[in-house]
Amino acid sequence: MPTRVRVAAFLWLVLIVACAARVPPVSPSVVTDLAAADALMHAGCYQCLERALAIYERVAEMPRAPSAARHGAFDTAVLLAVRAKELGIPTEPFFRRARRHAASLPAPTAPDLAPDVYLESVELFAGELSGLDPDVRQQRNERLRRAAAPDVPRPAPRLALGEAPATDLVAAYLSLAIDCEEARARRDVNAAAVLARHGDSPLIRFRLTLCAVGGKAPGSLREEDARWLDALFFEGRAELARRAAADVGKAVELFASAHDAFPASLAITLALGNAQNMLSEYDAALINFDAVLAETPTHREAALGRTMSLSYLSRHAEAIAEATRIIELGTWLIGDAYYWRAWNRFQLKELDTAWADIEQASKLNVDTSVFTLAGFIAYARKELDVAVNRFDRAFALDATNCEAVWAAGLVHVDQQAWGEAAPKFSRGMTCFVSAATQTEREMAEIERTTYAEALKAKRIAAAQKRIETSRFRGAQSAFNAAQCYLRLGQKVLALTHADAAAEHAQLKEKAVSLRATIEKIPN
Repeated sequence: MPTRVRVAAFLWLVLIVACAARVPPVSPSVVTDLAAADALMHAGCYQCLERALAIYERVAEMPRAPSAARHGAFDTAVLLAVRAKELGIPTEPFFRRARRHAASLPAPTAPDLAPDVYLESVELFAGELSGLDPDVRQQRNERLRRAAAPDVPRPAPRLALGEAPATDLVAAYLSLAIDCEEARARRDVNAAAVLARHGDSPLIRFRLTLCAVGGKAPGSLREEDARWLDALFFEGRAELARRAAADVGKAVELFASAHDAFPASLAITLALGNAQNMLSEYDAALINFDAVLAETPTHREAALGRTMSLSYLSRHAEAIAEATRIIELGTWLIGDAYYWRAWNRFQLKELDTAWADIEQASKLNVDTSVFTLAGFIAYARKELDVAVNRFDRAFALDATNCEAVWAAGLVHVDQQAWGEAAPKFSRGMTCFVSAATQTEREMAEIERTTYAEALKAKRIAAAQKRIETSRFRGAQSAFNAAQCYLRLGQKVLALTHADAAAEHAQLKEKAVSLRATIEKIPN
């Protein structure tokens, strides 16, 4: 009988067995228990599956236990193993239980699949990798890279799953999980057909959502059934994926709830720490990074997150030590570690070692932040030409890096290079005005969010401060540009920039005075 239709058939067998005088009837309480386990398995959430497994295992230990209990225990343990991989939870406990139940199953008859097919398929699935040690992660990524090659045949366990009966829910879930990790296979997934075969199963809907090939938003299952705490982690990720429009506070709340539900998941713990860093909750983030490192001391992302938290908390010596440890571990995130070690050494005015570190970082990471920091370190070392070069490279990489073009203009002023300073201050003015406008849009988005009012007020206040800073910097840039154009005798450009500076209340008086001076220049 097909594996995943045994449960429905079992209820029919109960009626037959109860009527047979030679066979003791199955207890009504067992029938009730198995029906409850079946319902939980159909509901599909992680805690539902845990409860279903507990019921199946308890019934399977009874004298003359019906075979449906053993089959249910095996199926549920397999599902929990793959679901644990999705959430970054240790899977071995479920593998052990699945293997134990597999040993008690009778030999399969066509069209059933052998238990080993399911177990090997779970092994084939890579799952959530972010919480893993980098060496383990690399091994799983290598398998995925090989699978993506057009001339590589599909793995044998995956091919075997394709021979399962259409009603086999476990095989369907495993097939989707494996296929969704391979771009070429994901394109062939027919979401509507899969849902139709399995009666709009919540479990299948969840997997299609993760595949990004069908289904609703991750939170829709939780709205329908509060037990679907599995969705919280993926809701948080979906929120952050909105990038500029992301509600980081909401993401932190979602990750925190996911962490409460699945404290063993290092992936969730890491995601929470990273989101807390984004929200400037550095003390809280540090606790989560430390928790990941306590389990996986070589976890580079957690070590980098810890370095950043310590840096923003002005715990510079500890941050330098953590960045050094990443560098000594080697292979991953070394460029980032050099950057943060340089940043902290710069704060401590250790200019020579800071410069050595930022030069190493620039060889590994071609990034606007790296070249901006290099510019400030070079300026502090009074290497003005080098500072300008680094600021210019930073702005070339990112035209929204207003600090870089502004700083380049300031260095040119020190060099009395008015012809080079003036256009850079002018670009800085435009850049800061654009930054203020963008932050206004972000603030409007924050005001539309639904998370805690205290957090909303904090983010609005931070956005307002950024707007005010950008507007002031824009006015300063305009004023500086006007002064430079005045020195160059370019009256029209000088007046234009002086008028722009006068629009800011804090600079109005100085800008009006400067305008009067500019007016005296002969046409």
